[in-house]
Amino acid sequence: MIYVDSNVPMYLVGAEHPNKQRVIELIPQLLSARERLVTSAEAFQEILHRYLALRDRQHLNAAYEALEGMVPVVAEVTKNDIDGARALSGNYPELSSRDCLHVAVMGRIGCTRIWSYDTGFAAVGSIQRIE
Repeated sequence: MIYVDSNVPMYLVGAEHPNKQRVIELIPQLLSARERLVTSAEAFQEILHRYLALRDRQHLNAAYEALEGMVPVVAEVTKNDIDGARALSGNYPELSSRDCLHVAVMGRIGCTRIWSYDTGFAAVGSIQRIE
């Protein structure tokens, strides 16, 4: 099981960038390996937040739909997840509140791998970052 961070579809639909090419290469590899891709409602909220702040509905819709197409399982975010993120924030000051929430959700659903280009996840020893 691999948790997909919001930056994956954002790189996919965004401007040219080395991570964009990597995303394009990894998608068929992960699908052919039959990896189970998951995310949480928070990843969709991050896409919504970012592109609405930029007033960029075209990329909002493209990234949102790309994530929907990649990830058949979307975990809800619960109050317990928020509590877990709060606790994690004390141990991992390099993680943003959103990244702490991703780690908390991953812990609840038993996921130990994340596909993300955020280097802060490297600080969490229980998680393997795929990039």
